[in-house]
Amino acid sequence: MTPPIATVPAKVRAPAAGGLARERLDALLARIHEYRLALVVAPAGSGKTTLLSHLAAAAQSPVAWYRAEIWDGDERAMVTHLGRAIEATSGNLGDQDGSIDGLLRALEASLTQPLVLVVDDLHTLEGSPAERALERLIEYAPPALTVLAASRVQPAFNLPRWRVSGVLLEIAADDLRFRPWEVERLFRDHYKQQLPPQELAVLTRRIEGWAAGLQLFHLATRDKSPDERRRILSGTTTGSRLTRDYLTRNVLADLSAELRTFLVETSVLGRLSGPICDALLDSKGSRQRLEELERRQIFTTRLDDDSAYRYHEVLRTHLLALLVEAHGDSGAQQRHRRAGEVLEAAGAIPEALAAYSHGEDWSAVERLLGQTGEALVSEPAGWLDALPASLVRQDPWLMLASARRARIEGRWPAALEAYGQAERAFGPADAAMTCRRERIALAGWLEPLPHHGRDWAGMVRAATVRDPMAVARADDASGEPNASLARGLAALAAGYVTTAREVLERVAEDEATPPVHAAGASMAAGLSRLLAGDPLALEPIEAALNAAERLGARWLGRLGRGAIAVQGGDEAEVATAIVACQRDGDAWGEGLIRLLQSATLQDPAGLAAAEDAAAIFHRLGSGTLEAWARCLGSLIAAQQGLDARDAALRAEAFARSAGAAGPRAYAFRALALGDPARASDYGLLAEAVESETGLSMPSDGGTAGRRGQVPAPDRAAPDAQRRPSIALVTLGGFGLSVDGRPIDLSTTKPRARALLRYLALHAGTAVHREVLAEALWPEGDLNAALRSLHVALSGLRHLLEPGVGRGGSSLLVRDGDAYRLELPAGSKVDFLELERAAAEGIAARAANDRAGARTRLRDVLDLYHGDLLPEDGPAEWANERREQLRTVVVGAAQSLAEIHIEAGEPADAAVAALAGLAADRYHDPSWRLLIEARKRAGDHGAAGRARREYAEVLAGLGLAEVEDATPTNGHHERADE
Repeated sequence: MTPPIATVPAKVRAPAAGGLARERLDALLARIHEYRLALVVAPAGSGKTTLLSHLAAAAQSPVAWYRAEIWDGDERAMVTHLGRAIEATSGNLGDQDGSIDGLLRALEASLTQPLVLVVDDLHTLEGSPAERALERLIEYAPPALTVLAASRVQPAFNLPRWRVSGVLLEIAADDLRFRPWEVERLFRDHYKQQLPPQELAVLTRRIEGWAAGLQLFHLATRDKSPDERRRILSGTTTGSRLTRDYLTRNVLADLSAELRTFLVETSVLGRLSGPICDALLDSKGSRQRLEELERRQIFTTRLDDDSAYRYHEVLRTHLLALLVEAHGDSGAQQRHRRAGEVLEAAGAIPEALAAYSHGEDWSAVERLLGQTGEALVSEPAGWLDALPASLVRQDPWLMLASARRARIEGRWPAALEAYGQAERAFGPADAAMTCRRERIALAGWLEPLPHHGRDWAGMVRAATVRDPMAVARADDASGEPNASLARGLAALAAGYVTTAREVLERVAEDEATPPVHAAGASMAAGLSRLLAGDPLALEPIEAALNAAERLGARWLGRLGRGAIAVQGGDEAEVATAIVACQRDGDAWGEGLIRLLQSATLQDPAGLAAAEDAAAIFHRLGSGTLEAWARCLGSLIAAQQGLDARDAALRAEAFARSAGAAGPRAYAFRALALGDPARASDYGLLAEAVESETGLSMPSDGGTAGRRGQVPAPDRAAPDAQRRPSIALVTLGGFGLSVDGRPIDLSTTKPRARALLRYLALHAGTAVHREVLAEALWPEGDLNAALRSLHVALSGLRHLLEPGVGRGGSSLLVRDGDAYRLELPAGSKVDFLELERAAAEGIAARAANDRAGARTRLRDVLDLYHGDLLPEDGPAEWANERREQLRTVVVGAAQSLAEIHIEAGEPADAAVAALAGLAADRYHDPSWRLLIEARKRAGDHGAAGRARREYAEVLAGLGLAEVEDATPTNGHHERADE
């Protein structure tokens, strides 16, 4: 019997769920019972316990809670607490004898339903016997038990093995980080503290999504006036005393004096590496200290180039305050100036500029701006915040940097104003022309100008006006590296979603593509997949959203956020995204989000969204996108039973005039609903457009479903729910058929074909993405390999199920961080059939079922047409299984030959022995069986030839033949024994 909650000690009782519920995180734990261990590793104050408590509150099955403490390091102490925690939810476990093995025995005997065991603050057990005992519990626990652990450091478990075997779910600090829209929701809905958009933007940038920092800011400002709140937000000690106390007690207190000193002295660096810190401190060993800080999750983040780090802004602000306390203002300024010199020497110019500014070395700032201003402003980032506002308003290069930053954030009216200021400040300098050119290009997106630039962005803008396929098919005469991106986006605007997806995924994968453009290409590829009915379309959109946030591309992040909210049916989030677009003057973002709304709603709200989108795109002079909105609106009106025939005819004519093929399918569907007499004709026209472009919509002409899912297929069709069967041939050469249709692999890239063969070798079993990346892309870094894997998987999905309709299932299935080639009912895999036949044949022989053994062992030899996956040569991942199968075939041949000899059938025995030798020429028993079979058949000449060939084989191995060692009863000796 479960004890009342009041009698359960707090140490083994889940705390009340608090904070903001975040569906994004809840979704990560939705399938927790499929894993042996779910591990949350993040710095102090990241929201680990909050996440765990939300799971405990919402779980449908029992959740046992145990909060570890440093004095629980003894195995017996920890086991006692674990037992109490489990008994508090699942009843008496019986005697556990204070050991992990005893607890395991008790769990095996009593655990009859799924149970999640939460271990909070696991880091307190680091290096203790209790940590090792917990690893043993996780390793040998019954399948019904899942351990969910939260820690500030990676535990010393065998995580790589669990990661590869697919039993480990990992949640990192970046997963817990509050996204910009979550910060807005937190203050609006949870704290009931409405912050102005500008303050939210600054808070999000400075706190960097740290949960405790957001709460501390709320506590420090909840009773303050707006002026006091702005002072705290803009000051050098964000969060005031509360933040300093938290960091001192929960982050710095457990560090050695040496590490604390290292943190304070290196806080003047905006970029840290071993050599940079060594140069600053005139010492050695900095790289090891940085690695230790990263391992201990002390707010130290590795940068993209993998050789440098930075401190979290909140921690760095606190450390800089400690630096002033230790050395005074003048001493701190001297250290900033020294940091500027070291950073400049290392080529970290933006960080050097910020350091010189903190050190008030204005001559160095002026010198750097004069020497490297143009390079500095090419990619404006966080370094701009470190400069005094007065300096930014005076220097033309910094004005240009501000304009570019506003542009990438999607604050386009503000960007136009800043470009104008920079242009005037440069005067007759050549840089003024750069400002003018960028300002005019941006203005072309905000006003319906008649002419557009000839660069890639101008190509895209022209495609939004009319005839997008002319842009998509254009030769690249500009030499622009982003011309492929322009062509992919133009194809998407035209509705040719298959072409668009293929082009855009290649662009996203290309290492030469600038990061922001790669994120945009990935998001557009996801939208292409969405329009094609791909149920996994949100994956690249979510990845692009995360990349956009890291890069500061707020406009792209808003679009991704809106797309995901639209598909999830989260109307509040959709409205928030639209308001954010309106606030920043991002009409394109608002129009696209409303267009996506109209593609998912079949009600008056969807019609209103389509009308709003049409009006926005009309103002922007975008005939292509206006055509989409008008055609979608006509379909929704027809579905609502309104008289939409005329509107649909006008919309179709408008789309035809604009050169946008895809939208016409929606207009034809609307006409089919509004003109029953010609419904069949219009339906055929719609199907023709869909076939040509790759668009997919339900047979009733409805629009896309919510949450990235597609409406269920017509249940009147008996085959609608059936998954396609596949047939895999791997022996003697690779081949694949889907529903009897041979798949032509010749047009697929070699790595994608190798990926398909790898998955075929593990058909029906999930393979972790890192295993796939390591096996097939071993020469590069892991991130690049994972990107290549994603592109290859996308290509294979399209190859296996081209034009899969809404509601169709995918043969390539994602399972967490793993992928598997699905084996629907009726599927066949030759090597699996071979292994099954061999097992059944051996079992039949053991049961003295000679006839059954003969049949199944012959099946083995009939199925073996050559080595497994010969295309992959000596690849380690293929060779091991290849040798295993060869052993199975040789063993089956040997058993069949012995059966035939025992039955007095020497000719058949010889055939079986030869089959074994064809698989393995060096198999001694097969040679001996062949010789014996020839003898018993009375063919002494053939027996002699076989003996001579056998002798040659042995001589080649440096062995001598053993006389008269012919096996007849299943027991054999090797020739070298």
